[in-house]
Amino acid sequence: MVQKSGWMWVSMCLLCVVIVSSYIAAFYYTENARYQQLYSETLNELRKYEPYMFINILIDYGNGTEEWHNNTLVSVGADLLNATRIVAEVDYDMGQYGAFVTHINGVGGDPDTFWIYNIWNSTGSSWDMGPVASDAYILKEGETFNWVYQSF
Repeated sequence: MVQKSGWMWVSMCLLCVVIVSSYIAAFYYTENARYQQLYSETLNELRKYEPYMFINILIDYGNGTEEWHNNTLVSVGADLLNATRIVAEVDYDMGQYGAFVTHINGVGGDPDTFWIYNIWNSTGSSWDMGPVASDAYILKEGETFNWVYQSF
C-alpha cells in the first residue's frame, strides 16, 4: 500500500507538471500569434509611408525665437521650399537662380536682412550654407535644415 501511495503522488506531481506546462505553452503560443499579427499590421501601416520621408526644419526668426518642426513628413523627391511651406507660411519671389524666400510666417522685408537656409552637417557638427536655391534643393531622408533671418 505504501508503494502504491508513493507512485500515486509521483503521478499526481507529473500530472500537475503536464497541466502547468500545457498552460504555459498555450499562453506563449497565443502571445506569439498576437505579436505576429501586430507585426504584420505595423508593416502594412509602414507601407503607406514608402513614398514619404522625414526631415527636420528649424526656423530661427533672428530675434531669439526658434521654432522646430521635427519629423516633418514630405514626399520623396520634394524640394526644401515645398517642405518649408508644409510647416510655415512662406512668401517668395522667383529669380533667375530660383526661389528667393522673402517672408516666413509674416517675418521678413527688413532692409539688408534675408532668409538663408543651412543644412546640418553631422560629420562636421556644423551648419553648412545651402548650395542652391531652396526650390532646387532635393531633400534626403533625415536631413535637418535651419532657416535663419539674418542681416548682412
